[in-house]
Amino acid sequence: MKSYYLATLSALTILVLLHEAWPFPRFGVSTVASRPDVADYDRDAFTHWEPADACTTRELALSAQTTLSGCDVVADVYDPYSDEMLAATESIHIDHVFALSAAWDLGAHSWSDERRTEFANDPLNLIATSASLNQEKSDSLPSEWLPPKNRCGYAKRLAEVAKKYELPLPHSDLRMMRKECRFAIPT
Repeated sequence: MKSYYLATLSALTILVLLHEAWPFPRFGVSTVASRPDVADYDRDAFTHWEPADACTTRELALSAQTTLSGCDVVADVYDPYSDEMLAATESIHIDHVFALSAAWDLGAHSWSDERRTEFANDPLNLIATSASLNQEKSDSLPSEWLPPKNRCGYAKRLAEVAKKYELPLPHSDLRMMRKECRFAIPT
């Protein structure tokens, strides 16, 4: 009987040590059971494309993904969601990594107007992508949508935004994010 307990205790100890040593991503984000549906969402509650220096935040987000600087982006734009270059002539959208309506449901409804404006214009939360991928994503979180490429990078960025703005993420989304980053090389 003692050997049975000793073997069980040894196995549990090994599992705990493996859990600590294995590259399980820890995003450091608070969680909720599921995404609530908070009434009265209005996209206009998030004032976006504010002036930032000589450019708007939209123009800055575009230029951040090119090799050029300036407000008028005339070069191809790198799309991290598809891992492709988008021609400057294509319909390029700016995605809010943490979708505005998801943020509303998860806490932004109680923020000040200034905080919502900061969130909507934060370069950390803005990605230039194709119109089709932005529309496909819509207001989804990772359990409902992930980009075709760079999924772990997207998950990490979403977690950074969530941490910065103290927004929780539903368990199902964090589970999907961990799955996508499980074997990623730490950066």
